[in-house]
Parts: sequence; C-alpha cells; structure tokens
Amino acid sequence: MKPKKRRQPGKKITRNAKRFGGLLFVGAFFVIFIMGSRLFQIAGFKEINHHNLSQATRLTFMQTSTVPATRGQILDSTGQVLADNSTVYDMYAVLDKKQVTKTGKSDYVINKKETAQKISSILGIDSNIIYQQLISNKLQVEFGPKTKNLSVDQYNQIMKLNLPGIKFNSQPARYYPNNRMASEIIGLTNSSQNSAGQRILKGVLGVEAFKNTLLSGKDGLLTSLGSQTESSKKNQVQNGENVTLTLDEKLQATLENRMDVLFAGTKAKSAMAVLMEAKTGKIVAETQRPNFDPNTQEGLSDSWENLLNQGSFEPGSTMKTITLAAAIQEGKWHPNDTYQSGTYDINGQKVVDAFGNNEGTLTYRQAYERSSNVGFAHIEQSLGASTWRSYLSKFHFLQKTGMDLPNEESGSISFAQPIDQANTAYGQAIRVTPAQLLQAYSAFANNGTEIKPYLVDSITNAQTGAVTYRGKTQKVSQPISSSTAKEVLSNMAGVVNADDGTAKQYSLSDVGYQVAAKTGTAQISENGKYLDGLTNDIHSVMAIVPEQNPKYIMYIAVRQPQVFPDANIQITLNNVFRPVMLQALNENGAANKSTSNSVTVPDVRGLDLDQATEKLKALGLQAVSLGTKGTITAQSIKGNQEAVKGQIVFLTAHGAVTVPDFSSWTKSDVLDWGYLAKTKMTLTGTGFANKQSQAVGTPVTSNMTISVDFKERT
Repeated sequence: MKPKKRRQPGKKITRNAKRFGGLLFVGAFFVIFIMGSRLFQIAGFKEINHHNLSQATRLTFMQTSTVPATRGQILDSTGQVLADNSTVYDMYAVLDKKQVTKTGKSDYVINKKETAQKISSILGIDSNIIYQQLISNKLQVEFGPKTKNLSVDQYNQIMKLNLPGIKFNSQPARYYPNNRMASEIIGLTNSSQNSAGQRILKGVLGVEAFKNTLLSGKDGLLTSLGSQTESSKKNQVQNGENVTLTLDEKLQATLENRMDVLFAGTKAKSAMAVLMEAKTGKIVAETQRPNFDPNTQEGLSDSWENLLNQGSFEPGSTMKTITLAAAIQEGKWHPNDTYQSGTYDINGQKVVDAFGNNEGTLTYRQAYERSSNVGFAHIEQSLGASTWRSYLSKFHFLQKTGMDLPNEESGSISFAQPIDQANTAYGQAIRVTPAQLLQAYSAFANNGTEIKPYLVDSITNAQTGAVTYRGKTQKVSQPISSSTAKEVLSNMAGVVNADDGTAKQYSLSDVGYQVAAKTGTAQISENGKYLDGLTNDIHSVMAIVPEQNPKYIMYIAVRQPQVFPDANIQITLNNVFRPVMLQALNENGAANKSTSNSVTVPDVRGLDLDQATEKLKALGLQAVSLGTKGTITAQSIKGNQEAVKGQIVFLTAHGAVTVPDFSSWTKSDVLDWGYLAKTKMTLTGTGFANKQSQAVGTPVTSNMTISVDFKERT
C-alpha cells in the first residue's frame, strides 16, 4: 500500500490569506474612498453637520470682553454738576521679599518705619498702627477702612512718594462736588460686581436709585481676534443718560446754610424744609437734618429715610387748612359764628385746645387764625364723617404722590371712632408726608387744581445731547372750586395779618409781599400715647407767597427741638423762611414787588479784607468779618447769589475773631454769627439786638458765652 500524500498546510493558509487580503483591500479602499470624499467635502465646503468650521475655528481664537457703560451725570437746573464719575483706590502693602519688578528691582516694603510715617501724614492715621501691620509675618497686608475708597488726590500724593511695595486696587466711584448738599435728593451709589467680574455702580438712595436704569446705561461686548477688534451694533456700549433736576443750586445753598443754623441752634431730632414752584410743581430747593455726605457716607445709618416722601407723621394744624377748604366748598364755613373754646366732649372723650381754657368764646375765623382744635372738631362734626373722609381722598391723602424718589409712603389713618374722625380735622390720627401736604396745598395756589410735585426736569442722551424726557406740570385732581381756593388763601393771609395770628412772624409786608400761611404743632405718638411737652412736638409752617398770583409754596418742620433759641419756635422757622423766600422771589421777578433793593453778591474770596469790605459796602451790603487780617477765605452768601440791600455778609479772614457790635441785628443774624464763630449765644426778648454781655472788640475764646437782649422797635 502506497502511503498517502500529506497536505502542505502552508499552501492552504496562503490561499486563505489571499482571500482575506483581497477582502481587506476592498474594505480599506471603500473606507479610504468614503473618508476621502468626506474630507474633500469638509475641505471644500468647510462645514460639518451643518456647523461652519471656519466660524468655529475663529471663535476658538476669539476673546470677548465686557465694555462697562459710563454712568450718567446728575445736574441742577442751571447745569451745575451734582453727581459725577470718579475713581477710588484701596491701598495694600506687599511684604513678600520674593516680589520684584520687571526690571528686577525689589517690589516689597523695604523701609517699614519710613513708609509708615510718610503714609500716615497723608491719610491721618497713626504711623504706629501702620507700622505694626508692616512688621507682621504676612506676605501682604491691608490697613483697614481708612485706606479704602481713597480719593484721586490721596492716591496721587502717595504715588509721588515712590514707596516700594505700596499697591492700589482701583474701582469706579461717584463724586458729589457739593458733599452734603441735597444728598437726600441726589442719593447714593454702591459698588458691586457684575457677571464679568467688573466693579459697577448701582444707585441705592434718592434719584441715583429711582433713575438707576437710565443712569447706568447698558454695557457693551467687544470681541477681538489677534490685533483686530469689533463690536456689533447690537452689542455696542450705551452710556447712561444725564438727569437734570429741578433744584436751583443758589436757592439750595441758602437753604442749606439756614438749616445748619436752625438744626445746631435747636438741637432737634430732625428737621426738613422744601420750596416748590406753586404753578409748576417743581421742587427748587429741599434739605433735611440730619443729612449725610455721599462721598464718605458719614451721617448715614440703617434707619435713614428721606423725610420728603417717607417717615409719615401726624401733621398737626397744617391739616386745618384742608378742613377749612372742605367746609367752604360744602357751605359749612360760617366764619362769624361762635363757639366755646378750651375743651369739647365727644362721646366722653375730650378735644383740648393747645392754648388751654382761657380763650372763651371765639368766632370760627379766630379758630383758624389762633389754631383752635376745638373749633375744627366742631367743623368736622358739621361736615359729617363720610363727607370729611371724602375730602381726604379728593386731596389725595393716603395715596402716594408718585414723585421722583424711591420707597414713597402713602400714610395711614385712624377713622373708626368719632373722636378719631374729629382728631383728623386738626392733624392727629392721620399720618401724611410733606410731599402729600405740598400737593394738597397746591390746589389753593392754582384755583382749586391740585398738581404733582416733581424733581426731574429732563433726561438727556449723554452721547447725542438729545432730550429723551422732559418733566412737566401734571394735574392730579380738582378737589375744590376756584372761589374756594381764593377764600382759603384769604383766610391764610389772615393768620399772618391778625394780631393774634399764629403765623404773624412770617409777614413780608415790609418788602411788599402778602404771605398766606398756616402753622402747625403736632404731638408725637409713641407706644399708643402722645408725648408731653413742646420738646416732644413737631413744629411746622406751610406758606404760599404771594397770596395773589402765588409763586412759591414753602414747608418747614422741626421735630423735637430740645432748645428754643427764640421766644417762639415760629421765629426760629422764619429765620429759614424769610431769606430763602426773598431770594426766590427776587430771582423769579415776582409781581407786587420792586426788585430795586435786590443786589447780586460778588465773590470776594481771595481779596484783601479791606478791599472785600469796600466792595460789599458799595453795593449797600453790610460786611462783618470773622478775623482781622489777610485775605478772605469764605463768605456767608456765595458769589452770584441774590441778597437784599442792608443784608449782612459774614467774611472769614485770618487772625483773631472779635465780638462785633450787635446793635440792631436780627436774631437770625446774631445766630448766624455765633454759628460761624463757634460761640455759644444766649438770646432773650424779641425784635432787634439792644444789649450785649461782651464788649465790642473782645477776642472770642472757646469757652465764651455771649448774651444778647432784644427789644421791639417803637
């Protein structure tokens, strides 16, 4: 048997390998073909799955940055800047000895004692405090609040010292050139961080908050690729708009000065004053005490509120004018009818007159002129609760005015019981804001038409100058007729003209104006009970000038004065009212008054004392200096402001301050001098200065008290 031939396994494997290789080649060809086709498509059309590869590649190397908008300015009605943009700096020190500059120089604090001494002299910080921080073992240190929010001036002073290791972080800030002036109106901003990590400003008080969106503008987006940058129209930065207020800087400055004296002299818990154009509703001056410095936030507290439209209070007798208007309109005003003053029983509860039980029988006209609570409780009873309540609504009490400030209050009322209903007729059991009172009294100045107070005069595009908004007079309602309004004004004039009128101190008859006014004294309620004593009251006045064809409405209030520098608190309030109102009327060129006695005060700062004195005297003004030599550094009435001939202008110079001759000075002038001289004044009597305790020419010392007696002219 022949042996079988054995197969060669290699040959079979080779055939299989060839088959597999062929299949692999074909598969690879198709894969390469498909991939090549795909690559050709991508290379040709530069697109994959509907995504543009060129754009994606561009975006990979493109950077996007936020361009912060510039915040708009706030200005007064004459274009003076009240709020502007600036930069503040936070200082810190590098102590790490490894830190060097790009040129290899040491970039850490080297001479620590010298550095501490030089910085302390600029910032007013004890050098030892700074030195203790510098000798710590830390790599980097900060120095506390006094080295944060440094001004540009402080920053430049420190930078000039070339101190190694002293560094700064900058951030945007708001600058208020006039410091505390109208701070409660202008408001305040705080710095916060946006989504891009940049510091931005946000309004938190006043107009800064109310118009924050417009003032802030809109940040832009900037894209860059290499050295090229671009910004689409959609993403362009839109700077904030400029807001012009109705405030008049000259009137505001005078009001601020007078309120400083009032607040210091009375040591009151708070005070406020506001001047409004009667026909338009424009607020031309407004201030309050205490106030705050928006640059440093000194004086600001968590409980701070704007007294114009917040912090509602019981207004007291200024509400009687509203009751009077309702009675006249309803035919319930009988001025010559009489009643028994003193007390009035309503369901076992008493209404009591502030002046006690000694006035006897009075007419209702006298009830208004002498401010009798009992008389106006009777009037409310004759009107009926529902009718009286309807007039509170017609005059828009318990409703927000909608003026240009945030967080406005609407007020409140207790009206369930007959005693409460009567109380509201003379300003108790109802809480209002000064803004609501101004709005209500505007009806008397506008033939029965109530108008809205406002603060924003216009809004302007900062880039184009185009006016995007213009404030205008807005009619709120017509609560009374024209004839009723005129009769109310006539009765208000009687409060000023009557010998026993509570507002006789506000007369401007000596300069040709008829004032219409109503005073108020309101008790303050705490824990359900009224506090006792004049030092726990709110004393106020509302005045419309002139009575015929009114130009201005002014409201002044002082809360809980602890010192009464005058025999009557209304004299103290008049020391604010008179100079501000006269200046406003002179600037306005109001009817019924010749302006021949009005002069424009020159700016005499920098002049020699004798030159300044002669320049003021030539205009018919009295110049009284605080100091005996050198140049003038300050003046009580600013340059370009209006004054009346014979008015005193206090000049601050150099050298010792001596006691002047107070003869024939008004109490207002004596108080102004005492405030500027930082001297305690004790005043007695009424009228004009007659005697003084310190001789003329006596040098003023820190512990000196000067007594001045006043006497009415006969």
